[in-house]
Amino acid sequence: MYATTIGRTFLKAYNCKFGTEYTGRSFFEEVFIPLFFDHPKYMMTAGNSPLENPKLSWDDMIKGKKPFESPERRQERITKMIHKIETEKADASIAIGYGVIDSTVATSGQITNIELPDSKESIYLSWIGAGLGIGVIGGLTILFNHEQLLLDIFEGWHYYRQYLEKNPLLKGNQINTWNGRWISHRYDWEYDVDDALAGFNPLEPMNDGLFYLQTVSWVDILVGIARKNPMADMVGYLYSIGQTNTTVGFIPFKLQDIIRPNQLYIKMFGKDEWMQNRKNIEKLYGTAMGLRVACQAGCIGVLAMEPKGLKAFFPDGKGVKKISYKGDEEQKITFNTYLIWILAMLNKEELWKLSCEFAQLLLKYEAEAGKARRDRSNNVDNLFGAKTPKQFIECLTNIVEDEKEVEAYENMGKIVHMMPGDNIPYLNTLIRFQYALLNK
Repeated sequence: MYATTIGRTFLKAYNCKFGTEYTGRSFFEEVFIPLFFDHPKYMMTAGNSPLENPKLSWDDMIKGKKPFESPERRQERITKMIHKIETEKADASIAIGYGVIDSTVATSGQITNIELPDSKESIYLSWIGAGLGIGVIGGLTILFNHEQLLLDIFEGWHYYRQYLEKNPLLKGNQINTWNGRWISHRYDWEYDVDDALAGFNPLEPMNDGLFYLQTVSWVDILVGIARKNPMADMVGYLYSIGQTNTTVGFIPFKLQDIIRPNQLYIKMFGKDEWMQNRKNIEKLYGTAMGLRVACQAGCIGVLAMEPKGLKAFFPDGKGVKKISYKGDEEQKITFNTYLIWILAMLNKEELWKLSCEFAQLLLKYEAEAGKARRDRSNNVDNLFGAKTPKQFIECLTNIVEDEKEVEAYENMGKIVHMMPGDNIPYLNTLIRFQYALLNK
């Protein structure tokens, strides 16, 4: 039912921007239906509503094996839909996100004996709101109750219709996936307001010769949203509607935390370096756990952006995975991204310089070992395996015993002692990557 709220927010913003006075029904009939459903290919699935013909095979029609439904037949379905909305009680067959009447079906969880208001306006708004959902990798759709964002998503509707008409082999019913691709493009650094589709290539070929829209990562979308909005948080409603409906619920997206790694990357490596490699960098974020799992933390921020593969390098009490740095461009981007994400998690920029200086100190410690180099290397390895403040300081003590100048070691010991225990694996891994990069 939250789709109704989104539809209401959007329609209010739309009327204000364009000086119109649409109601939910008039917008549904005059704008939404003509754009979404009064064409051979639909922009979204119509579920069990009269708008959908379950006997039609979209693949066969697109391939020319079967004819598309006639305009007259489509109009019959549209008329039947309006009549059903106006004369029957709201349920899932005519309203997006509503429950069903039959208690035996898979989507019957929302049935209640409470008499809820049967607002026809809300039904129309639910369709409008559902058309504004953003589809992301993982099969989830996100609804954001934010006026400008909704208007920007709406801007892309007309382009999706253009793509469907110009590309006969493009499958329909992917409005939420389109919204994700569109808003990622719309909020990209290189977006051209004078040529909205410049550099936009959303189509992906399928094995059967058809084309479809590939779903994008939530990171691609949220980084753009964060860059466009200075607000700290934006709450999203996450769900999936199919044969069975899934509701994740309302999740805060910490926008400034999400954009923080990019800001740090620019600060540490330069804007030119980031601009040149940003697409490859952003592909790494958010790949370790997936959005559904990340939502279990109660909010989406830096933690959810963890790059896949990094955790294998964290100390686990049994030793550490060796970091081998070859120096090729792909590995360089990956390692730099790892470093920046760890720094964002630690949330202390000064640790960048300190970790680098400490890594240099350890390399010098090993280099001056002489015949005792193996012992010193073992001491460093033991330090790198520490996952608690106590373990780190004990290993640091063994190193200090061989040194005359101990001030820098003592300074690191103080930092570790004052640091929350959960942060030690992050700091230690940051030092290890700095060590590997310096030792290349």
